[in-house]
Amino acid sequence: MFQKARIYGLFLYVIYNKERFKKKLKIYVIILLVIFMRIKVIGSGSMWNEYNSASYMIDNDILVDMPNGMCKNLFRMGINPIDINHVVITHFHGDHFFDLPFYMLLKVKKNDDSINIYCTENGNNKILSIMKLAFESAYGNAEDITKFENNASFKIGKYNINRIVVDHGNIDAYGYIFDNGKNKVGFTGDTTYCDNILNMASVCDYLFCDCMFMESTDKHMGVNDLKELLVKCPNCKFIVSHLENETRKELLEMNLTNVVVPEDGLVIEI
Repeated sequence: MFQKARIYGLFLYVIYNKERFKKKLKIYVIILLVIFMRIKVIGSGSMWNEYNSASYMIDNDILVDMPNGMCKNLFRMGINPIDINHVVITHFHGDHFFDLPFYMLLKVKKNDDSINIYCTENGNNKILSIMKLAFESAYGNAEDITKFENNASFKIGKYNINRIVVDHGNIDAYGYIFDNGKNKVGFTGDTTYCDNILNMASVCDYLFCDCMFMESTDKHMGVNDLKELLVKCPNCKFIVSHLENETRKELLEMNLTNVVVPEDGLVIEI
């Protein structure tokens, strides 16, 4: 009886002080939004298997890469692409940007002008060209509402972001480091092992990294590189991506410390 009275008294206190509690709750929510980072692995696979192509969603608002099939993959995960307002592109191979026309068309159809694309300057024309090829009748409207950011350092909301040159063979390719003041999270994109990958792993708390093969090639990292990074950067946690099925299987069996082998849809809260 006494316990029920206490609960009832607490309920009355909250009711009579609801504005005060609303303000406190709002403050707590703002603090959480500023401090925490929520990353969803949309795709962790390479082109030639059943997993979605490598891509990530940050805070339900930012995408790192928009590969072929991305819009469909988002819908299957219960995410409407219209809610994505920022797209960061690592490089211009089809499995990293070919769904942009479908995303841009959706924005046009819904009269939503919040398209912000972050890439190098020579990428602007590539994106607009495939939009024109895919949906010529909507091209003009899409061009009007798309904002390009080409600087190597920029800001999206609470994140200060730096673009890092990586090595993916004979194509310009970049990784990105997101810094919210509490954690640094890196995304390598497609790359072989190079000095800047070591630099990224040295400063990042988490690194979403290419690990396509067991042994590295001149275009992609391998498990041999990952093992070296684990020794040199023990404070970094690695989330491997762009995985071939054989590599995925071997990494799961190895069960390496500080390595996450994600399934598509995995959510990491930092």
